[in-house]
Amino acid sequence: MIPRDSAEPATMPASLQHFDRDPLRSRSMPGRYYYDPGIWEREKRAIFHRTWQYVGHRSMLPNPGSYIVREIAGQSVLLLKDREGQIRAFFNVCQHRAHRLLEGEGRLNAAVITCPYHAWAYDLAGMLRNARGSEKMADFDKTQFSLEPVRLDSFLGFLFVNLDGQAEPFAKVAGGLAAELASFSPQAADLKCVYRRDYPLQANWKNSVENFSECFHCPISHKTLVEGALDYPSYRVTTHEHHHSHRSRDKGPNQGYGTRTEQAAKQNEFGSWLLWPNWCIEVYPGGNLTVFHHVPVGPEQTIQKVEWYFPNDPPTREEQEVIDFVHGVRLEDIPICESVQQGQHSLGYRQGRFVVDAERSEISEHAVHDFQVKVLRALGDIG
Repeated sequence: MIPRDSAEPATMPASLQHFDRDPLRSRSMPGRYYYDPGIWEREKRAIFHRTWQYVGHRSMLPNPGSYIVREIAGQSVLLLKDREGQIRAFFNVCQHRAHRLLEGEGRLNAAVITCPYHAWAYDLAGMLRNARGSEKMADFDKTQFSLEPVRLDSFLGFLFVNLDGQAEPFAKVAGGLAAELASFSPQAADLKCVYRRDYPLQANWKNSVENFSECFHCPISHKTLVEGALDYPSYRVTTHEHHHSHRSRDKGPNQGYGTRTEQAAKQNEFGSWLLWPNWCIEVYPGGNLTVFHHVPVGPEQTIQKVEWYFPNDPPTREEQEVIDFVHGVRLEDIPICESVQQGQHSLGYRQGRFVVDAERSEISEHAVHDFQVKVLRALGDIG
């Protein structure tokens, strides 16, 4: 596990004097929180190395020896399926001279992981089996050089890891979201990832998540979504301790994509969720799932990793319509986030006032405010 650094001072920076814990009174975070390299370094340790981070779906590890490598704010994690079918997670580093063990995704050709540098080899349970050159070394104990495990948990087939041994159990963090998601898509655990696509953004990861966290911009930027899919006046976002819930009615036969509604528990309702800090998922009528993983790669660079989940591969014509529909919405959001990123550098920008109403209506930005509260608390900038 990654050791915790000493806590940052809990005194509120002067630049946050206009930020209020009450969303009805608050202005947004200052622009520097979206581009300052020092803040990004703090976020790595205080947010991404301490929270449960999404790494994939069990359908991506179909056979013994299947593996995937994921990067979490500078830390490389290896997931693999062992010979008994159990999925395990380790830091992706050899215990000899710290060479990375594997890259990308694939399937091992043997029952061991062999380091490309000096050929030390580990079994699929992470135990050191062959330490080349150690035969003549005194007091060499292979058991002291096993791969370092990483906490791994899952719900409905989605896999999450945590680099911090003191973090709350995953069941406590994700239990409420799992129940809500299952109520919309009872067959979610049986779906497969049938299509994936990366969308690079020249924007901070928080801009990407915040754009997902409100629909105030939808009638302006997503006319097809509002006019053809969602019943916009019914759109509501509810904030919880560890996640946000988005719900609205759909437009039935006028929606912009085809569905098989007999598979869905809520046949005329759209749902989407944010699991703090950067994993989002949507359920479209018909029970199909789309994952949006907002992966930071620098202070001003993010990759939106989008995954589509359906019962079978390849997708049907109706399911392809969902892929095309979501892709179109992604292309509409990218320039928004990038323009905001540029604007946050402006000497003329002041902290904006959140648009929040007491009813938390479809135009309300209270969930963006809640997200910013979570960021600032994690950084220790507010209590």
